Amino acid sequence: MKLPIVKKEKLQQALKRFDEKFRNKPEWKDWTNNQAHRYAVSANDRLYPAKKIVSLATGTPVGLFSGGQPTNGYLKRHGFTIVNLPRSTDPELRFVKGQVYDRQTEIHDLFGGSRQSGISPSAQSPAVFIFTGDSGAQYGYADEYDDNGVFAYTGEGQSSDMTLTKGNLAIIQHANKGKALHLFEALGKSLGQRYIGEFSYANHEWCTGKDKHGNERQLVVFNLVPVGLELSLEDFDYEEDEVVSDVSSLEEARELALLAAEAGSVGEKGFALRTVYYRSKRIANYVLKRAGGICESCGKPAPFMKKNGSPYLEPHHVNRVSDGGLDHPRFIGAICPDCHREIHHGLNGEAKNDTLKNYVANIER
Repeated sequence: MKLPIVKKEKLQQALKRFDEKFRNKPEWKDWTNNQAHRYAVSANDRLYPAKKIVSLATGTPVGLFSGGQPTNGYLKRHGFTIVNLPRSTDPELRFVKGQVYDRQTEIHDLFGGSRQSGISPSAQSPAVFIFTGDSGAQYGYADEYDDNGVFAYTGEGQSSDMTLTKGNLAIIQHANKGKALHLFEALGKSLGQRYIGEFSYANHEWCTGKDKHGNERQLVVFNLVPVGLELSLEDFDYEEDEVVSDVSSLEEARELALLAAEAGSVGEKGFALRTVYYRSKRIANYVLKRAGGICESCGKPAPFMKKNGSPYLEPHHVNRVSDGGLDHPRFIGAICPDCHREIHHGLNGEAKNDTLKNYVANIER
């Protein structure tokens, strides 16, 4: 959203209010070391979080406007000095659902990818950034959810038939490449990108539409499943044995997992959720078999046995913040709950994850 105009005095009052009511609160302790904060206002011989100050001054929640250049520019126009916060590590590839981000300074400057394309694979981060908005309406199509939460996303290409190349191919191959699909909604010029969430490709369909010249052509529509939604199985008429009933050996399990990870097929939207669930299940089944009851991180036996007699370990996606959804066996480790929690929340979690990533890469060459 567009920030309301305020006088400099309002921003100065916001600085004072932050010092009095927020600076000493636990959630703001060491905020300058928090990866979520990249810039600060330098005033009164102190540093202040840029977005928080603008929020306090304007009454606009921090999640409704983008940081980076738009916020910095707003403050600079009022005469404030903005500084970059020093970082000893690479920025964490993490976004908050519903929060608005500046595409240049908060997405691509940090994590790579094209600044113009609707589908933007990154060469420097394990991510494919995809952007939706109202621009497709002029060509007779719209990206939208169905009743099951599956998102239909129209591919890229403004003229002639769309093809499964470049960005479109990046969506189909995201699991095989170990890249997460991060979906943003474009809010309009200079208004930022609202983060929708992380998705898995299920299948794609072809339909007829118009190109930018008004000519009829073939459009590809990708059916994307929000990561974790495939775990909501209340409406599924399934038996777990259906997924892996014919798998008795590690070799068979691996073959099924690799086939599942390579899947890129034409299919109907109504089958997308089930498709991702079954593919994910086959991949997880192989990874757990591969571990043989031993945590692939710490090397210790699984902490307990499940009711079906199998050792309890948890699949962990080494390239992504979230777990769940589709990925390739070369990017998933089977680890114990303690290691899993430490990787996500521990002080040495990043180093532990890197060690696991190298281990899995070596055994899944």
